[in-house]
Amino acid sequence: MNKTVEVKVYRFDPAVDESGYYQTFEVPLVQGISVMDALDYIYENLDGSLAYYDHAACNQGICRRCLVQIDGKPGLMCQTLVQGNLTVEPLPKFEVVKDLVTKKGSKTDA
Repeated sequence: MNKTVEVKVYRFDPAVDESGYYQTFEVPLVQGISVMDALDYIYENLDGSLAYYDHAACNQGICRRCLVQIDGKPGLMCQTLVQGNLTVEPLPKFEVVKDLVTKKGSKTDA
């Protein structure tokens, strides 16, 4: 039997959503899978509308483009390994462009 984890992802598209919400996806747990890999799985197999910073950047933890909140703590999606169920959300106080994509450096008034 294959092991899976639940990945709870913050979703928000200001063009259509009144407010943000969370959507939970079941992802296969593979040894060495990063949060970025889990989001890639979701995007490629479950929901192609998910917006996040993907591997187009450095994927080595240098550019910090994929910095989000993982289980309530700031973390790099490309460097953080999945060890169990998790919640992924944008950093607080940054304007959300869509889902996990934010305008870094442009804080909202909230």
